[in-house]
Amino acid sequence: MIEINHNRIRNTKQVTPELMKEIRAFLETKNFRGSVMELPDYYTDCPSVIRYQGRFYMYFIAISKDVSKSGYETHLAASDDLLHWGYIGRILCRDDTRCWDSKQIAGYAALYDTNLNRGCELMPAADGRYYLTYLAGADDGYEPDPLFMGIASSSDPLNKDAFHRSDKPILSPNDPDARLFETKTLYKSTVIRDTEELTGFKYVMYYNAKGYDNRERIYMAVSDDMLNWKRYGRLPVIDDITGDPACLITGDPMIIKYNDAYVMNFFKYRMGGGAFDTFAVSYDLVNWVEWLGEPTKKPLKENPALNVHAHKPWVVTWEDRVYHFFCACTSDNRRYIALSTNF
Repeated sequence: MIEINHNRIRNTKQVTPELMKEIRAFLETKNFRGSVMELPDYYTDCPSVIRYQGRFYMYFIAISKDVSKSGYETHLAASDDLLHWGYIGRILCRDDTRCWDSKQIAGYAALYDTNLNRGCELMPAADGRYYLTYLAGADDGYEPDPLFMGIASSSDPLNKDAFHRSDKPILSPNDPDARLFETKTLYKSTVIRDTEELTGFKYVMYYNAKGYDNRERIYMAVSDDMLNWKRYGRLPVIDDITGDPACLITGDPMIIKYNDAYVMNFFKYRMGGGAFDTFAVSYDLVNWVEWLGEPTKKPLKENPALNVHAHKPWVVTWEDRVYHFFCACTSDNRRYIALSTNF
């Protein structure tokens, strides 16, 4: 575990209430576009939307609706306009020849361009390869404990046969330095470059994890080579649970930049309500100020297309437009990838 070097972090700017309101207004996407990726026999989930070689692609995960005999796999879709999507196929598959990640392989795009109007352009690491981190497990079912953190890389991010998967977890709930509330399962992760060297490392990962209390918090890890990761700091970077006993989950972080501020989009789930998307803001990647006002996306009981959950955000900005992809869940057993926009 890396102790936070507070002398290195020179946070000369403060996140102001005015900035938070400005970012919340920027993230407003009132136009619900409906489903953009839904498969008849599967639940679709966790979109990662990126731009690559002039087109948009979506990595997403899916699991059979008969979850007892299934597990997550990673799929791929393509679009020319971010509105209309065509399914391509699986990109990371369940594989009985493997051990620790044979049954669960839920992948998420890493090292996309976080800057405004870049369309989350997918970028290679220093070694020239493209990376996905993934939730990994060896048991069938819907998110069975324990789950680990894996990583896969490829010279061609669109070719399923070109991906090389790690031989062991890059992070595990069983690691000696696993923090108090991450000793049961690790969930979704996102990896960005620390281009300003704020942490002293090249790459920064945010992920949600679960411990003995079965609640999820967002943690941070760092790396210089994408393969060897170290936990950063002793505490979660987002922990609503300690101050809010009704909060069960803060999860699925993804990062964009709003000018020189970092914006973490994530979701919250509280007892007695549906999961919803919100955000937090930081200038140093370590200390985050959470927005406590109106969610950026929430379920609507009066709308049968998203009347249970509206969560797990992926925000893309392109040509001064905002696209908010998320997972919608309904009372009639739909779980699909939806889109809202600001136009």
